[in-house]
Amino acid sequence: MNKGEIEQVAHQLIADKIGAGEIVQMQWAVHEVVSSKAEIQGEGEEFYAFCARDCVYGIVKKCVERYDKPDAPDQLLLKGFDYMREAYTVKREGKIDLVPVDQIADDEMLERADKYERQSEGLLAHAEEIRRFVRDRQGIRIAV
Repeated sequence: MNKGEIEQVAHQLIADKIGAGEIVQMQWAVHEVVSSKAEIQGEGEEFYAFCARDCVYGIVKKCVERYDKPDAPDQLLLKGFDYMREAYTVKREGKIDLVPVDQIADDEMLERADKYERQSEGLLAHAEEIRRFVRDRQGIRIAV
């Protein structure tokens, strides 16, 4: 099994869980993917099991983080929305879980909206600084 195949298994596992309205806990997803394959036995079992869990954790994390990216694929969008995801990551009790939107509290959702507004303000300011830098470099002065 190659990395792409593991990503497909992880993505489908996560999509199925979210589609069923269930929260995805990272450690659970890692365990499910690793345990779906044959047991590692023999010399080096502990080493290879650790490596498998570590590798699969990175893949699962990447799959989960796709739900928070601004350019998320259409299949992750909530029906009837252009940007809203069907699930978002939420930090609860020190752990980050992928939670279907109907199970995210209003204050958690509004906190995310505030975060996006702060990010957009910072991005707009950054864009203006880049433009100013280019103008200055080109020797163009615009009165502000």
